[in-house]
Amino acid sequence: MKSMYKVTLLLGILACAFVPIGCHNKPAVTTAETTCTDSLQAKIEAAPWGGTVIANDCIYRETVTVDKPLTLKASSGTEIRGSDVWKEWSKSGSYWTSQDTLPSFSASGQCVTGTSRCVWPEQVFFDGKPLTQVASEPESWQFAVDSSRNILLADDPSEHTVEVTTRTEWVEGGSSDVIIEGFTMKHAANDAQNGALYNNGYSNWTVQNNTLADAHALNVKLDYGTDLKFLGNDVSRAGQLGVGGYGGAKVELHNNYIHHNNTEDFEFGWEAGGVKLAGSQDLVADSNTVYENNGHGLWCDGGCKDATIINNRLHHNANSAIFYEISDNAEIYGNTLWENGWEARRGSWMASVRSVNSRNVEIHHNVVAWNYGNIAVVATDRGDSYYNDIHDNYVHDNTVLAEDFSSSEPLDSGHRSHALAWLGPLMDPAKKNSAANNRYWYSTPEDSIPRFYYDERGIIELTDFNATQGEEQGRYLTDAEKDKIVSSAKIPASPEER
Repeated sequence: MKSMYKVTLLLGILACAFVPIGCHNKPAVTTAETTCTDSLQAKIEAAPWGGTVIANDCIYRETVTVDKPLTLKASSGTEIRGSDVWKEWSKSGSYWTSQDTLPSFSASGQCVTGTSRCVWPEQVFFDGKPLTQVASEPESWQFAVDSSRNILLADDPSEHTVEVTTRTEWVEGGSSDVIIEGFTMKHAANDAQNGALYNNGYSNWTVQNNTLADAHALNVKLDYGTDLKFLGNDVSRAGQLGVGGYGGAKVELHNNYIHHNNTEDFEFGWEAGGVKLAGSQDLVADSNTVYENNGHGLWCDGGCKDATIINNRLHHNANSAIFYEISDNAEIYGNTLWENGWEARRGSWMASVRSVNSRNVEIHHNVVAWNYGNIAVVATDRGDSYYNDIHDNYVHDNTVLAEDFSSSEPLDSGHRSHALAWLGPLMDPAKKNSAANNRYWYSTPEDSIPRFYYDERGIIELTDFNATQGEEQGRYLTDAEKDKIVSSAKIPASPEER
């Protein structure tokens, strides 16, 4: 299954490689092909306080710092790239060697077992297509970095455009009250957990209608500050995360396409996928489309508070689609989630909607279909009395469409599928954790495989589950009801073949 996902991800990346806004129905953006002769930073410095800077229709190969309140607006084809075009190459033996040398970059992170790619921030693009870095002896469509920081290619660069990333950022904040609109930004050799577009802790930032792709780590980082708006952007092919950040207040993610991220094989559980925010307050994630991320889809961790996750469509993410971890006060509703989690059949109770050691979380009126695991509320020992006290979680009025299957892994490995699971010491009535009125559809009658879990105990029959605190008045849907739901939700009527 892992190899199948990688093939799917690679095909998606190649298919979208030259479409600036990714693979969906938003209008295409015509991008410039020429490098700008002027400096965008100089335009910013010359602009009045609170003014508007209109960037030219060309490719800026520089990092800019927005150090005053202003609007930074692109023309129809403005780009910022963290790469330069390298033209001087010499042939030596089997390889072409660059005459230019790379700067030194910081490198850290936790990679998937068996690869070191996530700690190699260097990037090379051959006629716009990314080459894969290897430790030595590159083959076609690969590159290596020698001891002198030269690039080695197996492919002849003559008559081709070779772009080598030499910068770690596109835009860095130096002021509050900033709007960035309409740009395409690509290529950044940033370290793990760093953003190529970074507000740097400043408030009142609006980033809207941009196409952001191909940073080694995070395409975007929104840290601290208040009133951070990320609206209508297309975010793809980040090496680690499409969007990340810590400690922001009044963060709004609205109508973004976030897809095909974690191309550099960062470990899922360490930090990888579509979006991860930590310690965010008053988060609203509304009407985003989050798909094909090699990790979690939307992840809020480490003290998030007062989150609203609504009307999102999340599919084909390798791990959980929505993950709310050691946090407080969330409402997760009106979302449609399908075909998630099939690459994460390991670790702690994979579920498409997963709340772990969190309190006051209401999960309701979601359509959750064809996932490895569907909805789970989980309690584990986090070594913290505050987050071990899990209470007032309510799961109700969700629709779960699923198929029974028997996992090939040992039962005690934590690899189990389910429609709804309550896992850990959650069901003390004083904790007020409960569920009601959830609807389920399976293609076959109840047999021998547990569909529900209650305090680590598998339950086969819904009537038995309804007799616990884990569900009240749950029922099965008819085939006609199920068909109406999938038509309305615009999701597949059956799971993909595996």
